[in-house]
Amino acid sequence: MEQMTLFDSERPYKYIMDTSSILSQKPRGTHTRLVYKSQWERIEEYMRSHSIVTCSEIFEEIKDKEIKEWIFSQQCTVLEIDDDIQNNVRKIVTENPKMIEFTGKSGTSSGDAFLIATAMKYGLIIITEENKDKQMKIPQISKKYGITSVNITSLCEMEQWKF
Repeated sequence: MEQMTLFDSERPYKYIMDTSSILSQKPRGTHTRLVYKSQWERIEEYMRSHSIVTCSEIFEEIKDKEIKEWIFSQQCTVLEIDDDIQNNVRKIVTENPKMIEFTGKSGTSSGDAFLIATAMKYGLIIITEENKDKQMKIPQISKKYGITSVNITSLCEMEQWKF
């Protein structure tokens, strides 16, 4: 496992954002930018300061060209997968094999394990809109590994953002 250095302790990373939260800004999303404009401006500030990041598997999971361009325009850090993260993924999927069952239905994602594994490596809080009570979803699985997950509303509460 990679040794943490003094430089690592100075990393600004605090949160890692899931696809569900990123896409919630779309016109029919739960946090549509059409209504929650100032909330998204604050999220963008956090992306530009590298407090909010994502990982390469989540970035690749996004098929919407405009959203990908938006992530790029915010200079959002996209963390690459390394050996430590791969080892974390192995552990997660071995202990939670149903997490990556592909049934042809939406609801399972290979990106989820990478998101959690990246959060494990960097000690990040996951931002996801997934149902916190469903067993094979990010909030329940991340909880098993001592990782906090919040939705965008909880992020706003934690950061004491008022709109």
